[in-house]
Amino acid sequence: MFRSRWIVSARYDLFFFIGSCVFAFAFLGLYRIAHHFKFILNGEAVLVTYFFFTAIFDHPHIFQTFARTHLDKEEFTRRKFLHTWGIGLFVLVGLAISIAGYDSELILFASMFGSYHIIRQHYGFLRAYKGLNNDTEPLDNWLDYSMFYTGMFACFFSDYTEQQNNGYITIYANLKAWFPSLPAFLPDTLWLAFVVLLAFFIARQVWKLLVGEPINLPKILLLTTALGTHYFIFFLTATPFLIAEAIETAYHDVQYQGWIMHYQRKRFPDKRGLVGKWLLISFTYGLLIGILEVYGLWQQGWLMMLFVPFTMLVIYHYCVDGLIWKFGKDKALRETMFG
Repeated sequence: MFRSRWIVSARYDLFFFIGSCVFAFAFLGLYRIAHHFKFILNGEAVLVTYFFFTAIFDHPHIFQTFARTHLDKEEFTRRKFLHTWGIGLFVLVGLAISIAGYDSELILFASMFGSYHIIRQHYGFLRAYKGLNNDTEPLDNWLDYSMFYTGMFACFFSDYTEQQNNGYITIYANLKAWFPSLPAFLPDTLWLAFVVLLAFFIARQVWKLLVGEPINLPKILLLTTALGTHYFIFFLTATPFLIAEAIETAYHDVQYQGWIMHYQRKRFPDKRGLVGKWLLISFTYGLLIGILEVYGLWQQGWLMMLFVPFTMLVIYHYCVDGLIWKFGKDKALRETMFG
């Protein structure tokens, strides 16, 4: 009987990489409760929910990136300028954008980049499960990847089409960002294509079972949670911009924490307590930055300057994450994570 291969173990993967999608639903529940009872910040349920998101989930996962970029001497040496002066340049660019009066556009750009980043992370896990389980037939590759991207981008464009109103998207309160109108047929066409591809995907799995070929269970579960969560967020709920972003990202954040903890254990096996120490520091960092960010959003004005440097660190994370996990170009890293 064919046995599925997992990145770490079935229990670990199911909690961090697949089952952590439940945090998206938990965040929606938190927002609904805050909205119903109007119990903090004069009923500002958006900010209450966003604070929990940014302090407990998002910024801790951003901080964990430094375990790869700065704690790992090989990676730090490889891209030393990017990981030192480069960070400063990111912040300076963000401050220049803020001084020019484009704070809201910067937040919108970071959110859109973040959505794409989340899609790419799910894609990375999809490729990992396909490789581990020798699921590499050309038909399956084409069907898996085309269905995944079509479904994800159908959700992505649907969200920004629905949020757009008279050329603007409301970030929070009177903070709005210009955004071009997207034709309605774009998400509709992508959604139709996804439904057709999904039907073929299901038929393919049924056929494999009938002829006795193994199916890739981790892959199927990941596709179900990634696509299902995004469908739930962007098609079945109507939430403000910041809340939609928080719900979408919560799953990704826990996924990344699990990935980094696995990396820390494998890359630094002799450093006892490393995982716990970095996790504690990351949550401390997240709490401090969460307070500053939410206070800046609440008061706005010059206080938005508090928001900018940490937004640029988030964008730095999005940029470098696409470079530091290139397994095809780093055999040692591949063996560390999957060996």
